[in-house]
Amino acid sequence: MSIETCLIEVSGIVQGIGYRPFVYSLATSIGIKGTVQNLGDAGVRIIAVGTRDKVNLFIEKLKSNKPKLCVYDSFIVKWNVKQSTLPQKFEIIKSSNEKLGAGFSYLPPDIAICDQCVNELLHSNDIRRKDYPFNSCVDCGPRFTVIDKLPYDRPNTVMRDFPFCDECLNDYLSPDDRRFHAQTTCCHYCGPKYLLYDKNGDELPYSSHSEIVKFVAQQIEEGKIVAIKGIGGTHIACSTKNDKVLLRLREVKGKRKYKPFAIMAKDIESILSFAHVNEKEKELLESFRRPIVLLDKSSDYDLSEWVSPKLHNIGVMLPYAGVHYMLFEYLKDSTIVMTSANPSNYPMFIENDEIISKLPYVDFFLLHNRTIYQRCDDSVLRINNIDNKYSIKFLRRSRGWVPEPLIAHVDIGNKTLLAVGGEMHLIPSLMKGNRIIPTQYIGTVTLMETLDFMLNAIKHFTDLYQVKIDSIAYDLHPQYMTSTSINEISDFFGANSYTAFQHHKAHIASVALEHQIDPEEEILGLAIDGTGYGDDKSIWGGEIFGGKIYSLERVAHNERFYLPGGDLAVKYPLRTLLSFLVKNYTDDEIFNILPQISLQHTSEESIRFVLAQLRSKKLPSTFITSSTGRFLDAVSFFLNLCAEQTFEGEPAIKLESHAYNVKEKEPCIDFQWKGDELNLSNIFPQINEYKKSFSTHAIASAVQKALGRSYGLRLNEYAEERGVDKVLISGGVSFNQIITKNIVEEINTKRISVFFNEKVSPGDGGISVGQLYLLSLRY
Repeated sequence: MSIETCLIEVSGIVQGIGYRPFVYSLATSIGIKGTVQNLGDAGVRIIAVGTRDKVNLFIEKLKSNKPKLCVYDSFIVKWNVKQSTLPQKFEIIKSSNEKLGAGFSYLPPDIAICDQCVNELLHSNDIRRKDYPFNSCVDCGPRFTVIDKLPYDRPNTVMRDFPFCDECLNDYLSPDDRRFHAQTTCCHYCGPKYLLYDKNGDELPYSSHSEIVKFVAQQIEEGKIVAIKGIGGTHIACSTKNDKVLLRLREVKGKRKYKPFAIMAKDIESILSFAHVNEKEKELLESFRRPIVLLDKSSDYDLSEWVSPKLHNIGVMLPYAGVHYMLFEYLKDSTIVMTSANPSNYPMFIENDEIISKLPYVDFFLLHNRTIYQRCDDSVLRINNIDNKYSIKFLRRSRGWVPEPLIAHVDIGNKTLLAVGGEMHLIPSLMKGNRIIPTQYIGTVTLMETLDFMLNAIKHFTDLYQVKIDSIAYDLHPQYMTSTSINEISDFFGANSYTAFQHHKAHIASVALEHQIDPEEEILGLAIDGTGYGDDKSIWGGEIFGGKIYSLERVAHNERFYLPGGDLAVKYPLRTLLSFLVKNYTDDEIFNILPQISLQHTSEESIRFVLAQLRSKKLPSTFITSSTGRFLDAVSFFLNLCAEQTFEGEPAIKLESHAYNVKEKEPCIDFQWKGDELNLSNIFPQINEYKKSFSTHAIASAVQKALGRSYGLRLNEYAEERGVDKVLISGGVSFNQIITKNIVEEINTKRISVFFNEKVSPGDGGISVGQLYLLSLRY
């Protein structure tokens, strides 16, 4: 039979996942000769020489037996390619900066340490691997956080600072070794090392990693606070059962009065001792992504209340780096707090000197000498059960997912678009062709340091993929730093234009893109959140839209009410509550029904001043809102649950937790639509009356259920009237399972499909994806 030469070019996730070793092993097992080569756009080129039957078998198995993380976006086969000389064997050859020119490739995310590497780390007799926290192989280890350019080869990563020892080089070059062409592989003799420092920054002498980690475990159990540098940033670690150290940590971290801390547990069995875990949550916890998952506390919950105060759930993750597994070998407890070391709204600390100098409250520092090229915070999500289906809700999409793309159903060709999002929980996104790549989590951009982090993170992607930004999408709000700086951002990237999009329409557009809904199709959208600048220059947050995705019109909304003091009303929900009460009560009546917490942060004189302001109706338009989040804050305050917002969304979050698993009889709460406006203020007299005979738990549950039903009924009516069969729901309030579940229950789902965000956050972390979709429809 004749020998033929075949060129195979693949794009997608094909670098950084052991693809070349897989191709090599497959080719040699079949008897194919030729080469495999990484390319400069993260694609891979294969030359396969053999009989047509063998090459066809090779192609078939490339598709059917590919590595588990491999994703093909394009798989191009060209036969009868001319070669100057026929190869005598199959080999992995030097990477090229050349690009495929078709498709769009991308790297895998950082991958949790695999079981084989954990076994070597903890149980083997291999002196190079045992107790070595940076143990990795072709199937695991950091990717996104260590690479500075493509193709994905060791010299293009921070591992170039750690030349192979002879034995690691031999592993790297051995086809039968699972470290064959594993770019982050290393050992005790040639790889990065952890060092231990005291609170003064003085290095403490220890002869081995095991001694250092054992000492750190002892200090955590004795009530000390330890900073641990990891894969994409730095964690603060302490006991989950020691109230004293947790209260100390809350005090020294500043804005952490009640904000929950994430924790790390040794294994699933440990988690089951204090929380419920369903099958989907277990799957995600144990996946290579290793996110923080919000889990419902069980009746056996035995951790300190100060880990997750006054909430029904707790954020938990499993170990994902070697140092984590080593810690649990020495800890007596099976859980530790693992919260971000940086102050709120600041980028994560990744430089050792900065970590030591900016964390004066830390007792010990466990720091390594491997550069973190890109910060990447832990991902956070929860699983909602809606209509008997598990639905992923991202609070933060970052480590474990970045830089995986979303696939759009529109293609902008060779253009490259950027969307920067809003202001809070920022995750910018880039689009090329029909791929959208969200960056890592940036945070809330109100500081120059965070804005610089955002710009550098975006630049890393443009450098990595060697693209130039053509146009930028941003939020309509005129006071967001991303809006006030849009000229500078545009100049920084050399963009030709920029366009503002309304916040809540971008929320709905993000759902449309995720579910690839035809832009010419009429839909209904419900956007429910805390804040967003509206087309009428007031603050929206409870809106129903109708129309095509690129021309949505506001068809209904919540009752509009004042936020006296603007952001002060967000911080102190009493102010928002007063805005509702003045519509139904006199001042003296209001003072008679205000809850006990009313004077915690203000005086009677101040309350009367706010009431006078509200009755004068002379507040600026920017203090007018239809926000669902602020309404829920007011209910939370009226039920004596939360007097001050110490973290974003706290009053509404506590309201949901207060209603968790209510078994008692609930009152009948009645929301009324007045035309196209949902009346909110008439709820408070009902709550006041029901306080006499129902618990606050029952009232909290009833209010949220009734709110959900009222939205669902109106959406169902509009869908019938307009002949629409798709409803899209987004915004931060859609995290609330009580509300969303009741929305869906009132919609005729036999005829109408309901869509939520599942691949990006329904909060402001998903805004940029919607902005990109809207911008792309103009091309």
